[in-house]
Amino acid sequence: MEKSVPIICPYCGVGCNLEIRLNQNGEPVKSSASGRNMELNGKYLCIKGLSVHELINSKSRLSAPLVRKNKILARTTWDEAMAFAAGRLKQVMDQHGPQSIGMLCSGKILNEDAYLCQKFQRAVIGNNNIDNCARLCHGPSEVGLRKQLGYGAVSTFHEDYNTAETIVMVGAHTDVTHPVIWMWLRKRARKGEIALVLADPRNTDLVRHAAVHLNPRPGTDIFWINALAKIMYTKNWHDEAFCRTQTIAFEAYLKSLENFDVQNACSRSGVDYNDLEKAAALIHGKKTIFIWGMGLTQHAHGTDNISALVNLVLLTGNVGKPGCGVSPLRGQNNVQGAGDMGALPNLLPGHMAVADEAARIHTGALWNAKLPSTRGLSAPEMIHEIASGKIRALYVVGENPALSEPQSSFVSWMLQRLDLLIVQDIFMTETAKLAHVIFPAAMIGEKEGTFTNAARRIQFTSGGIAPLKGVKPDWRIIADMAGAFGFEWNYSSAKDVWEEVRQQAPVFSGVTHDRLKGSPGLFWPCYDEKHPGTPRLYEDGFAFRDRRARFFPVSAPENLMEATDTYPYVLITGRLLGHFNTGEMSRRSKKLMKGNPEPFLTIHADDAKKEGIDDGELIRLTSPYGTLTVKAAVGRDVTPGYLFGPIHFESANFNTLMSAVPHDPQARMPALKIMPVKISKSL
Repeated sequence: MEKSVPIICPYCGVGCNLEIRLNQNGEPVKSSASGRNMELNGKYLCIKGLSVHELINSKSRLSAPLVRKNKILARTTWDEAMAFAAGRLKQVMDQHGPQSIGMLCSGKILNEDAYLCQKFQRAVIGNNNIDNCARLCHGPSEVGLRKQLGYGAVSTFHEDYNTAETIVMVGAHTDVTHPVIWMWLRKRARKGEIALVLADPRNTDLVRHAAVHLNPRPGTDIFWINALAKIMYTKNWHDEAFCRTQTIAFEAYLKSLENFDVQNACSRSGVDYNDLEKAAALIHGKKTIFIWGMGLTQHAHGTDNISALVNLVLLTGNVGKPGCGVSPLRGQNNVQGAGDMGALPNLLPGHMAVADEAARIHTGALWNAKLPSTRGLSAPEMIHEIASGKIRALYVVGENPALSEPQSSFVSWMLQRLDLLIVQDIFMTETAKLAHVIFPAAMIGEKEGTFTNAARRIQFTSGGIAPLKGVKPDWRIIADMAGAFGFEWNYSSAKDVWEEVRQQAPVFSGVTHDRLKGSPGLFWPCYDEKHPGTPRLYEDGFAFRDRRARFFPVSAPENLMEATDTYPYVLITGRLLGHFNTGEMSRRSKKLMKGNPEPFLTIHADDAKKEGIDDGELIRLTSPYGTLTVKAAVGRDVTPGYLFGPIHFESANFNTLMSAVPHDPQARMPALKIMPVKISKSL
C-alpha cells in the first residue's frame, strides 16, 4: 500500500514540515505539505520543498565507500574504507600531533550527527578544530548576539510575526531565501497590518511591499544604522526606561553618538536622510522585529554590523516582548542545530564556552575524556593553515568548501595538498572529488532524529524510507570511526545519541524524541520534561548574571570594498528561489533546474550599454583574485555600478573571485558578499 513519511525539509532554516509519498515499491514519488504543523508552514511549501523526493531519488547519489588508489577513487567495502581512514588519521597524529587535524561539519545533518562530529574531534582527535557552515553566513550574528543578549540565536517565533507592527529587514531577499516566512509577512503587508522598512542595495521584488526602501551602498550599513539611532534618540523616540533598567553601557553608547555626523553618514552610505526619518517614525512606539540576512553579515566588519543593529534594537526596547525581537535568517535547515551541538571552535554543546573549566569538566566526565581548553581554528583558518603545514588532514562531513569558501581555486589547491582528506556526503561534490576516502551517507527520510530551525524550534524528522543500499546514517559512521580508534560508543540509534545530548546540555534536557513526535516542536531552552520550552527569549531578562543586555558602541569601518579605476564595478553575490547554496542538492532536481538552468550575471541596462554588452552575451568577469566567464543578464534589478551573481553553479563559481582576507576579527567571517571587479567581452 502507498504510504507517506513525515520529514523536515532539508533546505532552508524555516524548518517546514512535509510528507514524502511512497509508491507500492516504497519509492519516493511526491513531496507535499500535509498541514500537520500549523505553527510553521501549514499547507504551504516553496518550490524547493516540493522537489525533495527528486533529491532522494537522484541517480547520482553515493552508494559505496571509495578509497583513492593509484590516484583513482575506487569502490571498496566499509571495513576497508574505515581501516584506511582511521589508519591514515592515526599516522598523521603520530607524525604531526592532534592539532594537525581539523573537521568541517554540515548545517544540513541531524543534531545527533553534528553532536557526534564535535565529540569525535574533541574526545578522539583531541582538539577544538571543528567548525560548521555558519562561519560563512551567520557567524557574526552568533558572536554579536551572544555578547550583547546572551544567546547567538533568534529571539522571536511565529506568533511574533503575527503581532508585530513594523518589520525592519536588512540585507535579506526573504521571498527567495525563506519563502514561507515572506508568505506570512506579505499577507499582513497587503492588508496594511505591518509596515516594512527594507534596507537592500538591490531593487528586488520586496521593494513594492516596502513602506520605506533604504538603498545603501553595500558594506556601509553601520553608517546608516548609527544615523537612524541618533535620529531616534535626538527626537526622544527611544525607550529610556528600558535602556536604564534592562541594559548596561547605555551612557557609553550615547557618548559614541554625540559627535556622530548624520549627514555625513547619509552621504557615505547613499541613504536619503528623509527616508531615515520615515523609518524612524515607523519604528517609534511600534512593536518591531529586526530581520537580517547575509547582506549584513558577510563582511570583514560583519560583527560590528550586527552590534550596530542590536544597539538600535536595545535603544528602541524591541526585544523580549510580544511582537518584537531579533531574527537572523539562517540559511540551512540545521545550521542553528550545528552550533547548538557544539560544532564550533569556541563552544561546547549547549552554548557552553570551551574556556569554561566547569563546562569542560562536566562534558569530559560524561565522555570519559579530558577536553582541550584552547579555542580551535575556524574553517577559513584551517584552509589557510594547510599552506603552513599546521593542518595535514581534514574530515569534511556534508560540506563543500571547494565551492563555498572564498578564493575557491586556492581552496581546491590546498585540499589537494593534504596528507588526508576524508569526505562524508550524499553526492560526489567538488570537494569529494579531491578526497582520499569517501563515506556515503544516508539522506533525509532514510534516518530519523532531530533538526533545529532558525527560531530554535527542535523538531523530529522520521526515517521511514528504506536507505539506499550501501549507505549509513552520519551518526553511525562517526561512531564507527571512533570505534576504529578504540573508543566504545555504544549507540544503537539516534535516540541514544540524543539522550546523551540531554545529559550534557541543560538547555535541551527537557526535549525528548517522544515529546517531539507528533508535536509542532519544542523551543530551547527547555530544562525538564514538564517545561513547555521557550518560544520567545529574554522575557525574564537576558542571559547574563545581571540579566541585562549590553550596548556595544561601534565605529564605521575606515576601509570598504569599493570600486576603483581598475575595478570599476562591485559584484554582489546572493541566492535564487529555485536553488540552494553550492547547488549540489538543487541542481539534481529537474523541477528546480527548469527555472534557472545556468549561471548568469545581472548588469544594469545603462552599464551594459556603456560596455557594449548584449543580454545573453558571454562576458569575462575579473577580480583581484580570479576570472570567470558567464552570461550577461541585462536588467534594472541592480543599481548602476553594481552586478549580481548567484552562488549555486560550479561552472561559474563567483566565490572564485572573493577574498579570504581581510576577515572579521571577531567571527572569522570572510568578506563573501561583495568584491570590486571589472568586466569585458569574452574572447
